Amino acid sequence: MQDREDGNPTVLIVEDDLSLADEMAISLRHHGMQVLTAPDWDQALARVEANQIDIIVLDQLLGSVDSIPRLPRLRMLTQVPVLVLTANQREADRILALEIGADDFLIKPISGRELVARVRAHLRRAAAAAPAAGEAKPRWRFSLPERLLYRPDSSIVPLTAAEFELLAQLLETPNQPVDRETLTRRVFMRPWRSEERAIDNLVLHLRQKLGPGGERSIVTIRNQGYAFTAFPDV
Repeated sequence: MQDREDGNPTVLIVEDDLSLADEMAISLRHHGMQVLTAPDWDQALARVEANQIDIIVLDQLLGSVDSIPRLPRLRMLTQVPVLVLTANQREADRILALEIGADDFLIKPISGRELVARVRAHLRRAAAAAPAAGEAKPRWRFSLPERLLYRPDSSIVPLTAAEFELLAQLLETPNQPVDRETLTRRVFMRPWRSEERAIDNLVLHLRQKLGPGGERSIVTIRNQGYAFTAFPDV
């Protein structure tokens, strides 16, 4: 991975309108930020893998590609703030994006001043949430051999056998939706019936046991099932 040349934050702009990307880059560079650009989804992933990125401004529509359903793939590579740039006014799409990986929305057209202010605000929040240098951030621990889930303070989350099996299945494919049929067969050892709510109720209970932020740890993907994103922050 390529390091920054200095301590200035690096912004990745993913935008297929090259003139708009240039305008945003000029505004950000004028305020001391380094900027990388990518005109499509595949190049965006390549940029993230090859460079140390601090924040991403991601256009929702990249040609024929809607980037919102692909946010879980991006979240497998990085946890930096992702600001989705869109002209889309549909609330359902915005809610879905926030549930599966976006941190904020920027509505087109956006001025250079607002862009800089939003980027700076998210960089401040990310810096405040980061552990101090040399300080290891406590983590959740999922032990399959012990069939236990440990909180960051090493206390045990009291899971039922069904809740443990559900979480184990979701953790096998993080950030990827698992359908109710698969979950029902894994957890209850029987086929799923469209009228039943057993899996939905189990997900609700598991979210509650994960504590504040549990609803963002296991997200609902419309018409696809459920996906595990990350354990709640401590």
